[in-house]
Amino acid sequence: MLRTLPTAFVLAGLLFAPFAASYAEDVPPDANGVPREIPKDQPAVGWSLQNLDPEQQQRMLRFSTFVNGDIPHQYSTAENTVGYTVPAIAEGGALYQANCQKCHGVMGLGNGDLAYSLKPSPALLAYMVQQPVAVDQYLLWSIAEGGEQFGTAMPPFKNRLSQDQIFQIVAYLRAGFPDLEDEPPAGTQGGPGAATTDEPNRKTRDID
Repeated sequence: MLRTLPTAFVLAGLLFAPFAASYAEDVPPDANGVPREIPKDQPAVGWSLQNLDPEQQQRMLRFSTFVNGDIPHQYSTAENTVGYTVPAIAEGGALYQANCQKCHGVMGLGNGDLAYSLKPSPALLAYMVQQPVAVDQYLLWSIAEGGEQFGTAMPPFKNRLSQDQIFQIVAYLRAGFPDLEDEPPAGTQGGPGAATTDEPNRKTRDID
């Protein structure tokens, strides 16, 4: 799975280049044919996005914003020092349940208790986290800043959660939303493939 920002920029750029190209250029004129100015604090919907439904537009605009590097420096250069260890996943699971589950659902399928009252609907995190664009910096930025910039109801968590806590949630997402209340199957402790340490690999941040 991709972990580095430059690689994701290249791959995501290939995926979303047709959309990003007209992202800030093709703003339709008003009813009188007069060109309209683009609000500086709001992404523009280019002609290439006009035929998409609002939820798809929102997601493509978010992707394009990230791919174009239009995010605060603190997120684009952030380093995940938490890793994907067992303790990080456990802490992230508790944080996900308390802050994310009511909208995104138990398994990240966008079907939480509040999901059906939201428009656009919450992101399907179980699928989104597997996409090339979903590097750690993208997830940190998305969770910390929320979705107000893109017209969604997701609140910003930057004043509620620390960067390390957000990366713990990221660890939980990448682990596949495990049920942390389940006991490990009998006889599996220390067996083949078991982790020998809770310390992350310095390069991949995964446990050995």
